[in-house]
Amino acid sequence: MALAAAVANQDKCAAMSALLQTGVPLPPDSQTECEAWESTLPPTAWPENYKAIRRIKFESVEQMLAIMKPQSVEGSPLIIEGTNVMDTKKWADLSYLESQLGDKAVLVKRSDTNKFRYFDLKKNTGKYDFKQPVGETQQQVGDFLQEANQLLKEGSSKRMYLQETLSGHSEMASEFATWGWELLIRTSQACGWGLPDSNELFVGMRGVETPLHFDERENLFFQVRGEKEVVVFPFVDYTKLYPFPTSHPCDRQSMVGSPATPNLEAFPRFKDSIGQYAVLKAGDMLYLPYGWWHWLRNIDHLAISVSFWSTTPTNDLKSGIPDVFSDHMLTRVRRNLESMIATQYGPENHNASMIRLKEAVQTKNEQDPVLKQVRTLLGAVRMDPQKQDTFLLDQIEGRFGVDWNAHAVG
Repeated sequence: MALAAAVANQDKCAAMSALLQTGVPLPPDSQTECEAWESTLPPTAWPENYKAIRRIKFESVEQMLAIMKPQSVEGSPLIIEGTNVMDTKKWADLSYLESQLGDKAVLVKRSDTNKFRYFDLKKNTGKYDFKQPVGETQQQVGDFLQEANQLLKEGSSKRMYLQETLSGHSEMASEFATWGWELLIRTSQACGWGLPDSNELFVGMRGVETPLHFDERENLFFQVRGEKEVVVFPFVDYTKLYPFPTSHPCDRQSMVGSPATPNLEAFPRFKDSIGQYAVLKAGDMLYLPYGWWHWLRNIDHLAISVSFWSTTPTNDLKSGIPDVFSDHMLTRVRRNLESMIATQYGPENHNASMIRLKEAVQTKNEQDPVLKQVRTLLGAVRMDPQKQDTFLLDQIEGRFGVDWNAHAVG
């Protein structure tokens, strides 16, 4: 099998590492090859005002529920160490990965850089001239691992990233049965989420990045193998992270891309967003609340992660419209407002409609039909008229009337 060669090489590197510690000289070529596979990237040095994500050690399911329930109400991230949701010792051996997926073809993404921007062409309702930054193929796990190792050995700038939805993989039934479902299910129930209904497997080369984005679900993100660094930003920092338009294939993605190297000339408000960061090690589980922006980078080669996603509770307005909408609710209003304009005036006219709205606000043209409709919506959520103009201009400036392809790579 293709994987056999890859695993054999890594086993050889482990043996060479042991010999090096005894002082035995090794051939230069073999040392270079092993260094390519075994070297670890240093974590990013974040700004001093960024904070480490809170960590706790898992003690029991009851302890976890007592902590997670208020944590989910607060809506802030948390890392839980030692949950044993999955057996990390088994997954440390890459041959176990192939034994689980066998000869099944899986989704492998390819990039000429280390950036792996997510996009969905079905969401290109605005008919943008979109240049895909990442390619997609289907191949077996063993072939993926062998090629990933070869690219690293050659010093190529090209990168690969395996991302596979695990639903439908009946061949993994015996593995699924060993996962810590009691903890996952009881946590979801205690927090008022839907039951975990989707799992995603991620396997990436060293240095691959997932640009800033957010998910509209609750996520218990388990680090299975190797180390991965993450930095997160609150959902309510929406306009500071300059998301692509909702009618764009990169909806829910930040045009800032990498918080490590932001373009503050194009995205000046980003400097006012304060992130939280961590390095996830095998066995760590990160709670990512609905809407939290996150950027991830593999520190180790072929690091493995699995997401456990659950639906989030809807905003319950049965008791009436609140006197004051929270910042979280107003952020959802932003997205709904933008989608409403795209639907009302045509998604292919979305950019023009938003630019028109901006001009109407700036010129105080209260008779403009787009602005009149938006005023009605903002009045319904009881937004102070004095705050509406700033709310709308922050929504539009830097996001519309720009070259979206210039920021598509991430």
